[in-house]
Amino acid sequence: MLRLTARRVEAVKGRQLEAAINLRDARSGASTGFSQAARYAPAMGLLFQVFPADDGLPSLPAAVDGSEMVAVLEAALASHAGGGRLQAVEARVMRYRPERKCVLRYDLTWADGKVVGAPSVVWARLARRTKFEGTRDILSRVHARAAGVGFELPQPLGLVPEFAMELFGAVPGVVLVDLVQSSEFPALCRRVGESLCRFHALPVEVKKVLDVAAQLVRLEKNAVAFRWLLPAERERIAAVERELTARLRARAPSPRRLIHGDFHGDNVLVADGRLMLLDLEDCAMGEPADDVGSIWAHLTWHVRKAAARSALPEAGRRAFREGYLEGADASTAACLPTYAAMHCFLYAHQCLRHPLDPARFDDARAMLAVCEAVLDHGLP
Repeated sequence: MLRLTARRVEAVKGRQLEAAINLRDARSGASTGFSQAARYAPAMGLLFQVFPADDGLPSLPAAVDGSEMVAVLEAALASHAGGGRLQAVEARVMRYRPERKCVLRYDLTWADGKVVGAPSVVWARLARRTKFEGTRDILSRVHARAAGVGFELPQPLGLVPEFAMELFGAVPGVVLVDLVQSSEFPALCRRVGESLCRFHALPVEVKKVLDVAAQLVRLEKNAVAFRWLLPAERERIAAVERELTARLRARAPSPRRLIHGDFHGDNVLVADGRLMLLDLEDCAMGEPADDVGSIWAHLTWHVRKAAARSALPEAGRRAFREGYLEGADASTAACLPTYAAMHCFLYAHQCLRHPLDPARFDDARAMLAVCEAVLDHGLP
C-alpha cells in the first residue's frame, strides 16, 4: 500500500521542511521507493510526504522496520520475557493519523520458541514527542487502579522513550457498536454506563485539563471548519455555536475528575461478556458529562441509521444513560444535555470529513438537527 500525505504550508517553510525531511530520510537509510521522501509543490502550496516519512513522527521509519525493531523491542520487553532472545518482528500499521500518531501491531518470534511470559503480540502507539511526554504514564497509572471498575484495560508493557512509543498488550474483542443489532446490545450498553460512572470516580489525576475554556476552543475550531464544509448551513451552524457557547459559559464549575476524553462505541470492545476500554491517551481532568455526551451522540447516530428497522439501538442508548445516571451526581446529570448537544454538533462536523461517503451531507444535517432538538427540548 502506498500512503501519501499532504498539508498546506507557505512557500518558505515548505521548502525548509522538504529539505529537512529528505536529509533525515537519507541519514536513516529508510526506503520509501521514491527519489525523495518529501516534496513541496509550490503551485498548490502543499507539502507531500511518502510514508513512512513523517515530520511529526520522525521515528516512524524505524518503527515500521521489523528488522530494526528486534533489538529495540527485546530491550523494552526484557522484564516480560525472562531473558528470552527475540528472533524476528513483523510490523503492521493498524491506524495512522499523519503527524499525530501511528498504532502498530508487532508479531514477535522468540529464538527459543515459546518463552514463558513473553508476549507473541505487542501493540504500540507512536506519538508526537510533546504528546508522548504528557501521556506516557497514563495507562500504567489507571491500569493499577482499575480493578472493579467494569472495564479491562490493555496491559502496559513498557516504553521506548527515544521513539516516543508506548507498548501494551493485545486486547481481544468485538467493537461495541458492531453488536448494535444483537439482542444483548441494551444490556451491554447499560454495563458500559455503569462502568463509565465508576471510571469517573477513580482517584487518578493526569496533567491534561479539559475545562470549559478548552471546550470553547474546541467548539470554535470545529464550527469554523463545519461552516466551511457546509456553506449552505452557515447561519444555522453559527446560531448553534452561539447557543452552545452561552450554555457552556453559564455552567457553574464542577470538581474536575478523570475523564476518558474520547469515549465512544469504537473504543469499547466486548469479549466473552467482558468489556475492554481502549485509547486512554486522551484522558484528562474535566467534566464527566463530556464522556457521557460523546458516546450518547455516537449511539444517536446508530439510532438514526436503524430508523424503524430495529428498536435495539434506541434501547441501547436508553440503557446506557440509565446505567450511568444511576450512580452519577446531580451536577453531571444537570449538564448532560448541553454536552450531549455539543457532541452531536461535533459529530455532525466529523460526518463531513469523509469525502467518499455519499451520505455525509445528510448525516451531518441529521446530527445537527438532533443537536438543535436537544438544546430546545432536552434529551429524549
